Amino acid sequence: MAKRTEYLVTQYASDSSILKQLRAPKSVNLRLLLERLICQDLDDDAVISSCLRSNSKRFYNPFQVIDMREEHRRDQARDALNAEPETKDPIGVYNRARNAQIPLGKTLMVAGVNHEYFVKEVEV
Repeated sequence: MAKRTEYLVTQYASDSSILKQLRAPKSVNLRLLLERLICQDLDDDAVISSCLRSNSKRFYNPFQVIDMREEHRRDQARDALNAEPETKDPIGVYNRARNAQIPLGKTLMVAGVNHEYFVKEVEV
């Protein structure tokens, strides 16, 4: 039987203690989930001012979502090419490694003004 996985969203305090942990199914839109979680902690004025067109030049983004999945895929592909430097199909090796599952437990996304939200994929 295949392992079932889900996302684990962890919110940390400034002293690195865990404030909240939330498990979400893989079908969830991670960016939207993080934005909604962050909005719970912001006052209405901060959310509204971040959306005003007049503030577009000095843009304040309370979400600051950093998606690290692409970086992990690129690293996997680079490592696969380094492991097989004499391959006759470098593009195939690169693409297969890039499309492979990102290992469980790696941080997939970081979000929040102070980067207090972390998302990892874990087994159920």
